[in-house]
Amino acid sequence: MRNLTVKTLATSLILMICGLFSVPAQLSAAPPELSFPLKCTLGESCWLVNFVDRDPGPGYTDFECGAFSYNTHKGTDIAIADDAQMRRGVAVLAAAPGLVLGTRDGMPYNTAPGGKITDGRECGNGLVIDHGDGWTTQYCHMQSGSLTVVKGSTVERGTVLGRIGRSGQTEFPHLHISVKHDGTVIDPFTGDSNVGLCKADADTSGSLWAEPIRSTLRYPGPQPYHLGFTDTRVDIEAVRAGKLNETRFAATSPALIFWSEIFTLKAGDRITVSLRAPDGSTIGTNAYTVPSPKARLAMAATGKKSGPTWPVGTYVGQIDITRGGITVSKSLKATVE
Repeated sequence: MRNLTVKTLATSLILMICGLFSVPAQLSAAPPELSFPLKCTLGESCWLVNFVDRDPGPGYTDFECGAFSYNTHKGTDIAIADDAQMRRGVAVLAAAPGLVLGTRDGMPYNTAPGGKITDGRECGNGLVIDHGDGWTTQYCHMQSGSLTVVKGSTVERGTVLGRIGRSGQTEFPHLHISVKHDGTVIDPFTGDSNVGLCKADADTSGSLWAEPIRSTLRYPGPQPYHLGFTDTRVDIEAVRAGKLNETRFAATSPALIFWSEIFTLKAGDRITVSLRAPDGSTIGTNAYTVPSPKARLAMAATGKKSGPTWPVGTYVGQIDITRGGITVSKSLKATVE
């Protein structure tokens, strides 16, 4: 009996030692390769605006040590221009194949000041998809009644999940997509979960975005995303509701104003907004140097007329933003009849 016990212990010891040097039976699977989760064109009809917060304290920073995040933000925000575009419908797509773990629907458009809510349902209408081996994606702020999947649905890459909206804790229409592995937030632009780690010109070789779209999904510069004209005053709520999109005006209009909204501005960015008459002369201009980072800013240039009516013809509104010697420009035309 004593010899059997010693032999058993010896065998167990050998197995334990071998186990220390053996390869685990199953390593954590590679993360899912993510496709773009919206049916829109980045930089033209949708824009990157916020990233995962890498600051472990009360402050915030994105993966390039910039200010395009906010405290405890756990995902990537992709915005559209205004509520009018939202009402026309922008499809939310599955970024990778998987199984729907759960959904929420029926939350209304958020009209609260600052988009705040206090009921613990900050994500609004949305869903979570399981991609296997602990990997999940979460989709938030979708339109009420738009979800096309239910708990237990199997989805493929690119499956339409619903439409972008403004439900939950948000003050503008956008999709928030969050990536997690075993419950830990992963930054899809770097592929890691190192809270507190950021670096200018960060290494994105571990990005979870699919290779064909990585070059498009780069850290944004200044983004003039929303342009328009009005013949009254610039009502920012009307702008963001998509109600100031007229481009034809009467020569007797009381005013002519060109306006623009810009995403992702850094301190030192120089903005010039101008309005040119049909003869090419500048009849309105407004310049501004950004003193501190701003997620979103609106600016306008008011035209001055030389007579009782506006000259008939084509007017051009233009915004120029200069950062580090590089200027980003965007323009829009209006007609006076």
